[in-house]
Amino acid sequence: MVSVSKKLIGKIEFGLLSPEKIRKMSATRIITPDTYNEDGFPIDMGLMDTRLGVIEPGLRCKTCGQGVKDCPGHFGHIELAMPIIHVGFVKVLHTIMRATCRGCGKILLTDKKLEKYRQECAKIIKIGGNASYLAKELAKEAEKTTMCPHCGKEKLPVELDKPTTFREAGHKMTPAEVREWMEKVSEALGDDLKLLDINPEVARPEWMILTVLPVPPVTTRPSIT
Repeated sequence: MVSVSKKLIGKIEFGLLSPEKIRKMSATRIITPDTYNEDGFPIDMGLMDTRLGVIEPGLRCKTCGQGVKDCPGHFGHIELAMPIIHVGFVKVLHTIMRATCRGCGKILLTDKKLEKYRQECAKIIKIGGNASYLAKELAKEAEKTTMCPHCGKEKLPVELDKPTTFREAGHKMTPAEVREWMEKVSEALGDDLKLLDINPEVARPEWMILTVLPVPPVTTRPSIT
């Protein structure tokens, strides 16, 4: 008999893809929505570019050199003309904006109060618990602050107009402004992002505003020639 060693999965961790990661794993940039030319062949840098894989017999992938049966498919990417807020992370972004200063990016609580939250967060993480409720509590308390205790900037109320529009004291913020704010938060908080229920090792707030869009391999999506 052949003995088979079993491996147990301890945990599965989900994260966000950074723009740099998307570009790095991409086989080609996509610049046109067209798929096939007049002769029925995939258009270069189009949505069916053969660098993304092949599904037609007789063609070979320009990335790995394999045919239909052996090519696993490869990602491409689209560079967006302007940033776009990912609708799936709108509530998370709103919580962060309520809890942090737009000027310096720090959490709108004194160091003494922050230490209390750090200790509580560490206990939750240690037992493998969910710290999302803690982030909501922190945001609720920080939202009461009228002036940042770290840089002195006035705290303006931020409202969400669904699905993805944020207004700061009535001013409609652009996705670029939101992303700039999130970049300050990432730089200012570092490991304290865990207080906002974000693992800084696999995710950053500014990645929730898309600037690069991954294009799935040809082999994972249906196509009609």
